[in-house]
Amino acid sequence: MSKINYDKISELYDSVRSGDPEVIAYILENKLLGHESKVLEIGCGSGNNTVLMAAATEAEVHGLDQSRGMLGKAEKKSERIHFIQGDAVTLEGIKDESFDAVYMVDVIHHIGDIATMFRNIYRVLNKEGMVFVFTDTHEKIRDERLTCKYFPETIKVELERYQSTDRILEAMKECGFKNTKLEKLKCEERLDAGDYLIKVAETKGYSVFHLISDDAIERGIQRIREDLKKGPVAYMPNTPVFSGAK
Repeated sequence: MSKINYDKISELYDSVRSGDPEVIAYILENKLLGHESKVLEIGCGSGNNTVLMAAATEAEVHGLDQSRGMLGKAEKKSERIHFIQGDAVTLEGIKDESFDAVYMVDVIHHIGDIATMFRNIYRVLNKEGMVFVFTDTHEKIRDERLTCKYFPETIKVELERYQSTDRILEAMKECGFKNTKLEKLKCEERLDAGDYLIKVAETKGYSVFHLISDDAIERGIQRIREDLKKGPVAYMPNTPVFSGAK
């Protein structure tokens, strides 16, 4: 099993990943952002969601990521967005009370020290600013994820990487966030989910495919192909989202 190299992944990232309009819509439904507002996406990757945010609001949008390769892709997509290479835990170099909203999408499971991360998110948020964390719960990993259905070897790996619901909410509350909650965001059904998942697995476009064996990946691809012989493999994703206010 290979170590995850995000600069390497960035070379093919956009071929298997896109932004989620439902994610941006949820943020804007729950936090009013105007032309004087500032928004930060932590772990912005190649900027897919950051670009959607910039298109949906007049707010000043920033994106932070550790990977220079990812940011190189992101910077080509928009001159309006302020992209920063930096650490998601320390948010070093970002001034206190700088942002009205901070969000991250499929990122927190890469963070070891979420307590320090949330303390720094709280630090950089303005009064009444909000944080939004889109991530899978243990329940979704075990019971709903299409990846885990076809690649069962990923279940143990993901349960070890992803924080529990209680741990996330506890860390948020310990840092001072109020009105913390977990909701499920329904996203658009993918009717081509089987073919899409084969492409992701073959290219190792999800980080978890770098953490299981090539044999396990091949077995999963064959399972999908067998099901595709019977008809389309569709998937209706439900995205859990944690939120809280300063």
